[in-house]
Amino acid sequence: METTLSIENKYEELESKFAEHKANLHDLAMMGSVITSIHEINSVLSVVMEMSIRLVNGEVGGILLKDKDELIGKAVWGVDTDFLKNLMYAENVDLATYCINNGETTVLQHLDVHSEEGMEIDSIICSPIQTSKTCYGALIVINKADGSDYTEDDKEMLEMLLSFVAVAIENSILMQERLARQKIEQEMLIAKQIQETILPQKTNHIAGAEIGAVYFPANEVGGDFYDVVKLDDDTCVVIMGDVSNKGVPAALVMSAASAIIKSTLKQNKDISIAELANTTNTLLSEEIIKEREMFVTLFFCKFDFKKMKVTFCNAGHLPGLFWDNREKKVIELAVGGPIIGQFPEIKFKQGEQTISAGDRLFLFTDGLTEAADDTGQLFGRERAEHVLSVENHLPPKEFCLKVKDWIDDFTVGCAEDMVDDFTILQVKVK
Repeated sequence: METTLSIENKYEELESKFAEHKANLHDLAMMGSVITSIHEINSVLSVVMEMSIRLVNGEVGGILLKDKDELIGKAVWGVDTDFLKNLMYAENVDLATYCINNGETTVLQHLDVHSEEGMEIDSIICSPIQTSKTCYGALIVINKADGSDYTEDDKEMLEMLLSFVAVAIENSILMQERLARQKIEQEMLIAKQIQETILPQKTNHIAGAEIGAVYFPANEVGGDFYDVVKLDDDTCVVIMGDVSNKGVPAALVMSAASAIIKSTLKQNKDISIAELANTTNTLLSEEIIKEREMFVTLFFCKFDFKKMKVTFCNAGHLPGLFWDNREKKVIELAVGGPIIGQFPEIKFKQGEQTISAGDRLFLFTDGLTEAADDTGQLFGRERAEHVLSVENHLPPKEFCLKVKDWIDDFTVGCAEDMVDDFTILQVKVK
């Protein structure tokens, strides 16, 4: 009779354990569904810590995630992060690092250790949070609430739960990367729209000159801009600029610089080119640009076809290259001053060059001179001068397109990021 009761008791005990195990598996499936549906990683970890403590009937613990060469505490319960990080597996390695590097759950039993904080530590279970490719960190639970040992079932349940967590972390990272890409793409689209609004669709018809200009975009929208402002039948102002940043910030500063220049010229058509540079610099420095890392380079010039001269100011930009048709030589137009937007008190200087029929002014941004070939050699200013010398028979617009051919030939085989956006403008004196 006693034997029969004993068998029945064991049967009931096994049946109870089976039902409990089945319920735990059902809970895990539900947990996994919840965990993998949450894309905010801190929310995931808080939920996971609560589930883990309940699943193995633990007392305290926490999650440590890898951040480069450091472990960062996340969702730490009942202890502090430093306490978890200082739990040692061996003399020279802490438990979490050992578990992460080993890739297996580690269980320590019957420790009978008292921490400096007065905590009695009897048992610890530490399990890695990992996928087949990446280990993101480890979860540590200290002591069973009922004083018993961690079992093989505890280990399996925790590993199953953390496999969902690893997938959730991976999904969160992918989501963040996707959102970051979308943000960049959206910003680039906005910047492109701003730039297209600023850049002239066609250059003004000037009686004394023929003008051609082309902007060649790269993968990212830069801060290149140019403009030709006709003052009257005999004079015009030509501007070439480049903002030091990219994307929306560069486009906004570009827009502000263009607006300042046009507004200033509208109010005072007789303003000297040096004073135009001074005004632009002061307003950008004091009202627009608030960061030390952002600035604008500008080349200003005013053509007077009645007096047959051009006055110019190079504000931190690449010097303009002037083709003297009578002397058959290239002259560098470098007089001016530093960059625009950082030194409000600076005073710019201007230079002057006489002009005659057939003379040309070649302006460009640094994307041209900094284009690199497959060995890393830059196109450079000397090649730009050479192109001006040998291609000066072409009309300005065709010249600009021809320069692009030179750049394309020079950069064959190089990586895409070795070619930045650049702008080319040429003025030919009739």
